[in-house]
Amino acid sequence: MRINNLKNNQNFKSISPLSGALGQFYSANATLPTLAIETGVTLGRAYEANKRGGKPEAIDRLVEQGISAIVWIYGVKALQKIGDFIGKKFLNIKDLNFDIGFDELRNPTKYIDKKALTFKAGNILACTAIATYFIGAILPKINNAILDKILKKQEKNKEKTKERTSFSDFQNQTKKNKNVSFTSISGALVNSAHILENNSTARLFITDTGVIAGRFANAPNKYRKIEGLFRDIASIYFYLKATKHISGSLNKLFNNGAETDPKAIERTIEMLLQKLKENPDMNIDDFISNATRSAKDESIATLKNAFNSKKTISVDDFIKLFPEFENKAKEMAKLQFIENGNGVLSFQQASDVLSDTWTSDPKFLKEIFNFTTGKDVSNKHTFVSSKELDKIRTSIDKFIKQIGTKLKEGTLNEESIKKIAKQNISKNFLFNIIGTTISTIALGFLIPKIQYAITKKLTNEDKFHTEKE
Repeated sequence: MRINNLKNNQNFKSISPLSGALGQFYSANATLPTLAIETGVTLGRAYEANKRGGKPEAIDRLVEQGISAIVWIYGVKALQKIGDFIGKKFLNIKDLNFDIGFDELRNPTKYIDKKALTFKAGNILACTAIATYFIGAILPKINNAILDKILKKQEKNKEKTKERTSFSDFQNQTKKNKNVSFTSISGALVNSAHILENNSTARLFITDTGVIAGRFANAPNKYRKIEGLFRDIASIYFYLKATKHISGSLNKLFNNGAETDPKAIERTIEMLLQKLKENPDMNIDDFISNATRSAKDESIATLKNAFNSKKTISVDDFIKLFPEFENKAKEMAKLQFIENGNGVLSFQQASDVLSDTWTSDPKFLKEIFNFTTGKDVSNKHTFVSSKELDKIRTSIDKFIKQIGTKLKEGTLNEESIKKIAKQNISKNFLFNIIGTTISTIALGFLIPKIQYAITKKLTNEDKFHTEKE
C-alpha cells in the first residue's frame, strides 16, 4: 500500500509560487511537460507540412501525431485500468496497488501474492504492446485511408473546376488552403514493468518502439519511408534528453546550484531555519559546514574497501568496522523495510552514518524522501530506486552549498535563505521552460525542414509524395 507523507504536505507552505510548476519537471508521472511539447510539436509539424503539401499533408500529420500523442500520454494507463478491473472482477485479485520494481535495497515483489504480481506485470506489458501495435501497424492504415479519401475528393473538385479556372488561378487558390501537420518520436524497448507503470516519459519511449517499423512498413512509397525513418530517429534525443541537458547546462552556466526538486528545497529550508533558531550566533562558514561536511577521508576509504564491488553492506558488517556508529546505522537502515536482522545500507547511506551533519540525520532523510517521492520509503510494498534517492540526497548538499556561496558577504537569516531558495526555483523553472521550448522548436520545425530537404534532394521535387509503390 502506498502511503503519502501527508503531514509534510499539509503543514508546509511553498517557498515560491513556481514550486508546483517546477515540480512537474521532476515528477516521473507528470503529463504536463510531455503534453506541452506534444502540443507545440503538433502545431509546428502541422505548419511545416501545410507549407509543403497543403491540406492533405496537414491532415496526415495531424491524424498520425495527434492520435499517437493521446495514446502515448493517456492510452497505456487507461488500458491498464481496464486490465486491473478485469483482474479484480473476474480473477478475484483483491489488491493491485503495489510497486513491482526492485533493487538491492528495496524489493516489494517479495511480499506480493504471486498471482497478483504476475497479473500486474503481464497487464503492464500487454497494454504497452497493444498501444505500440496500434500506433505502429493500425494507425498508419487508418491514416492512409483518410489521405486517400481526401486526395480523391480533391481530384473530383479539380475536374469540376478545370473548365472555368485557369491553371495559374488554381495555383493561387490552393495556396490559400494550406493548414496543419504532425509527427512522432521513436523509442526502444524498456524491459522494466515498473518504469512503464511509473514513468510517463518511458511509456512514451516504449510505446513508440514499434512505430518506426510500423510506419516504415506501411508508408506508401520509399520517400515517405525515408522521411519517417529520419524523423522518428532524429526525434528521440529531443523528446527524452534535450530538455534536461539544456536546463542542467544553464543551471551550471549561471551558477544556480544543483537541479533540485522544489519539494526537496522546501523541506531543506524548513530544517535550516530550525537550525538557525537553535544556533543564532553561528557564522556562515560553520553553518554550511555543519550542514554539508563530508565524513573523514580515512573512514570513507575503509568503507570503500568494505563495499568493493558490492551494492550494499549489512548493518552487522558495518558495525564490526565502525562500532561507535551502531545506533545511527540501525536507524539509517530503517529507511527501507527490514526483513531480517538489522538490515542493509547503500554506500550513500553508510557514508551518511559516518557523517555528523544535519543532512545526514536518518529522521531528516526519511522525511525528505517521503515528502519528495510521495511514498513511505520504508514500507515493504513501495519501491523507490536507491539511485533516485541518492540523486535527491546529493542535490540537497549542493543547494545548501549554493546558499553558502551566495551569502559569503551577506547576512545569514531567514529572509536571505528564503530569497536564495526562491531564486533557485525561479531560475530552474525558467531553464526548464527554455529547454522545453528548444526541444519543441527542434521537433516541430527543424526536423521537418531537414526531412523535407532530404526528399527534395532525392527527388528534385518539393512536394508531398502520396503515390503508392
